[in-house]
Amino acid sequence: MIVDTSGSVSDAELGAALLEIAAIVRAVGGRRDLVSVLSCDAAAHITHQLCRAERIPLVGGGGTDLRTGFAEALKGNPRPDVFVALTDGQTPWPDERPPGRTIVGLFPRHRPPDENNPGYVPDTPPGWARVVTVG
Repeated sequence: MIVDTSGSVSDAELGAALLEIAAIVRAVGGRRDLVSVLSCDAAAHITHQLCRAERIPLVGGGGTDLRTGFAEALKGNPRPDVFVALTDGQTPWPDERPPGRTIVGLFPRHRPPDENNPGYVPDTPPGWARVVTVG
């Protein structure tokens, strides 16, 4: 799992991400060894071993580039067969589909236009990803 921890993600959204992680662990029968979590802003940050979802240290707060999270996840051994990215969508996406199913959990946003960049529209997740709303 890749959790967007950039500065544009609120504490409430990070809380929703932790709830999603806990739900996924329950869905795999409590097998925490089957779930790896990476915090990712402009760089991927390895988290500690998953003990309890509510105690995962989520590191970040800078810009966003989830491509680094996908690249780091691909270094895992074994390689993941499912990628889950929890994000506000304000990120560039990998050019190529990762080797496995990809699910993007988007935090719902009703944000006012950005005064500094009024024409900014986040990139939509790629067509190869299944998109769901989180929270």
